[in-house]
Amino acid sequence: MRAIVFDLDGTLLEFDRPYERVLAGAITAAGGQATDETLEAYFDAFSERFRACEPDPIRGAFDAIDVDADPDTLTDSLRTREAQLSQSPENAAADLERLAEDGYRLGVLTNGVREWQLTKLRAAGLEEYVERVVASYDVGAHKPDPAPFERLEARLPADEYAMVGDSDADLEGASAVGWEAHRYSGDGFGELPGVFGWES
Repeated sequence: MRAIVFDLDGTLLEFDRPYERVLAGAITAAGGQATDETLEAYFDAFSERFRACEPDPIRGAFDAIDVDADPDTLTDSLRTREAQLSQSPENAAADLERLAEDGYRLGVLTNGVREWQLTKLRAAGLEEYVERVVASYDVGAHKPDPAPFERLEARLPADEYAMVGDSDADLEGASAVGWEAHRYSGDGFGELPGVFGWES
């Protein structure tokens, strides 16, 4: 049994516009002012909390910056907007269905807060095609740390694993735990599983 594991942001899902515009739109929709200074302050506050795996890093970041809107409203607005503006590559659902029908176990391994990431996966209609989702917040460590990869192995047993992702953290983390690794180029998943030297 073989498992193919996908990164989420930048691989299974991409925003249809630069993330700064996603964030600015969410702030504006919540009644705040999305100035350049506000966006920079948010990114700094979020990054600090996210790296440390602090609970609820998005709400914490909004609470820490000077923006004329309620942090809970801002958080809900951003979560909704991220789900609305995330899109999957063309034929992604068909490719995942094909891989599952060919006997591959499919999973998602993502740096992020579990429920937040699941919201986007569900909105894109892809959750039904994957058996397991592991988020870095589930284990308190982000890729390329081995902990998320090891948690995925525990939740999705297989004889061999392969990672599809768009970042060095995806590839380096996968290689460090003995997985095959493929850098996603943005062209969809039609070439899977051949890139791993696996016969379909």
